[in-house]
Amino acid sequence: MLKALIMLKREREDMGRDEKPIALEELSEYGDEQLETLVGEAVEFCNDAARSGKLVDKLEEVATSDSEASACHSLATGLNSVLLDFKDRDIGRLKTCSANDLTLYNTGSNTNLDSKLLMKVSDGKSKSKPDIYESRYEGLLKSAPGLGTLSFEELAAYMETNQASGSQSSKSTATVPRIEWSDIVSCLEVKKSQGEWRQPLRRNWEQHGYSTRSLIQDDDPRFKSPNPTPSPAPNVSGSRTDRTVRGGLKRERDPNDSLDEPSSKRSKTSSSGDECNTPLWSVHPGLLPAEIQCSFYGLELLRSRWNRTHSIVTLFSDDEFSLRWYDSQGCIRSHAISLSGEELPLAVATIILLQRFHAPMRGMANIELKANIDGEETFFDVPSSARPRWEVRGRRPMAVRPLPVAGKEISEQGRNSTPPPAKTPLDNCFFKWYWRESDRKAEKHVVDVAKARAQKYLPEGHASDVIDHLPDIYHSEDYEPLSTFHIRSFCQMDTTGALIPCAMMSKRLVSMEEAFEPDEVRAGSGLGHSSLLDNIMSTLPSEDGTKRMVLNDFDLALVMTPGDESPGENGLVERTGTRPFMALDVLDDTDRLVKRIRRYDIESVFWSLLWYCSRKWDWNEGTNQQIWGRKWRWLRHLNVKDPVPDADVEEECIPLWTAVAVTICTEEHTLMVSKTQDSLLANKPPRTDKDFLELCETMFPRAERYKSWPWMDFAIKKDRGPPS
Repeated sequence: MLKALIMLKREREDMGRDEKPIALEELSEYGDEQLETLVGEAVEFCNDAARSGKLVDKLEEVATSDSEASACHSLATGLNSVLLDFKDRDIGRLKTCSANDLTLYNTGSNTNLDSKLLMKVSDGKSKSKPDIYESRYEGLLKSAPGLGTLSFEELAAYMETNQASGSQSSKSTATVPRIEWSDIVSCLEVKKSQGEWRQPLRRNWEQHGYSTRSLIQDDDPRFKSPNPTPSPAPNVSGSRTDRTVRGGLKRERDPNDSLDEPSSKRSKTSSSGDECNTPLWSVHPGLLPAEIQCSFYGLELLRSRWNRTHSIVTLFSDDEFSLRWYDSQGCIRSHAISLSGEELPLAVATIILLQRFHAPMRGMANIELKANIDGEETFFDVPSSARPRWEVRGRRPMAVRPLPVAGKEISEQGRNSTPPPAKTPLDNCFFKWYWRESDRKAEKHVVDVAKARAQKYLPEGHASDVIDHLPDIYHSEDYEPLSTFHIRSFCQMDTTGALIPCAMMSKRLVSMEEAFEPDEVRAGSGLGHSSLLDNIMSTLPSEDGTKRMVLNDFDLALVMTPGDESPGENGLVERTGTRPFMALDVLDDTDRLVKRIRRYDIESVFWSLLWYCSRKWDWNEGTNQQIWGRKWRWLRHLNVKDPVPDADVEEECIPLWTAVAVTICTEEHTLMVSKTQDSLLANKPPRTDKDFLELCETMFPRAERYKSWPWMDFAIKKDRGPPS
């Protein structure tokens, strides 16, 4: 894991401005060299009693303490002694951070901080803040204004002498510094359960027997494993193409080697599901297991900033030390190492490496927000309160109105300046930041293909039937260097499902509810989509009052081959979407993959319109089968001949609700009858999409312009010319 972090650090923050990415083999060799240097420095520190004495003393206190609270204070002080020792030391080519970005460890009891997530999951006995947290020196000074003149060393000394009595229970809330999750660099969880481990720690330390060679595999061929075949990098614009593929980024021990050799020669990295640990049970009274506590801290850090790419949480469980890396794709967990054994330098090396991380490796991506709008480069900002939300498969989208930049430094210009006013006012724009799977196309690409195909395939004069209902996307950009692919590739893990952060600037839309009255919605329906929560939007009214429904949010969309009836391999796609609006057949099918057909999209439109009239919150809770059951029971209790609106339907929405409810109920009943044995024995043709559309027209008549060509029968039989 350490080598992977070193390689990633080189790529994200240690490259010079004029340097180019290096080939994978060269990067792996760089990782080997820097890892050996780093561990060598840690070994030298541990073998020097004068330098490491304080750390060992504090670890002994952790081993013998009666409570986790006292253990946390001792551990924080011991870790800070490592940071103080290495603050001004050069370690190979691992670049240090600036003085203000240096970090120290503080106990959570000294802060006023809570996790709302953790407070909700138990009976109040779970920890709602990390035992120890890492924070920037400058941030610690700001959180306690009275300490503003202390140097780094003075602040560490102050924290050592004051935080022993800094239990929040002994202080009033007013005297405890208030921090936010966005102020935290990393979290540490401390768990005591198996008594003391002081004696073996002291014995190993006094022998000065820590060895770099015992901790790092050398070039002896016995320790080399056959080169595995690494997963290929995702085919994304801007990804590294000049790397040569090389297996064996780690040298694992030969199975014939002596079993009494250090366990550290084995692989140090696993995915969160690769090893068998104590089962994680569901929410219960009392303290949560340490693994779940760590996960909550990782999630809080990830959602604390819109541009947070990952979070790091360390677990000290008795004498075992392990690291967790959380990102949009999941968790990577290192194997635990023993602090009381010969692996203590590996823990020290980890702390030293984390000390040398700059903002990018701490998870705060340096992203200069700019977009090409109507051919002009426009700089902008986002509200400070903007936060991502969690969605299926870690997409973590954030959608906000962009803000103008005032006096912001523009790095390319090399000066402080206020950008000139944009040709397109930012008030009319909409910014989205999201993570997408590397094997999916960006939303702008999907929309551009849809517009191009409308021009190519639809009858003359009717391309606007599609184009008018698609968003105007000015700018789209992928940030491939921040992809979750790289850390997994460097760790020699499966990279399937890698996610890439994307930025997108579009013309501003407003919600359908804000733009249209219920009678207008009924008259203007006619769009289909597989995920419709807040996805049917509207253009802003023009000077003459014209406004159009626009289908928005294409991060789940797939580009089909012209002529195909269903997207995906063999017509099968993942069962994703907003469950209150998913077709019943999609919810009812238990397979992971489903054939996506047009009638499902048509049906989804009506379920979304029903939501527009009446919120069914329990349709979004539970399993797909449970939601299917609730929706089906709702249909069964509906009298088509004399439908009675649900209690929460407002009077102005009753006509729309009635039309939608009757349409859904009639279609589902007709479809069910068509699947009965009598219908099958009578060789009745299966119900078609056109049958469904004709039913829709009885309740939602087409406008005259849509009657001028047979669009219900329209289908692309084969591609006419070069692919779009």
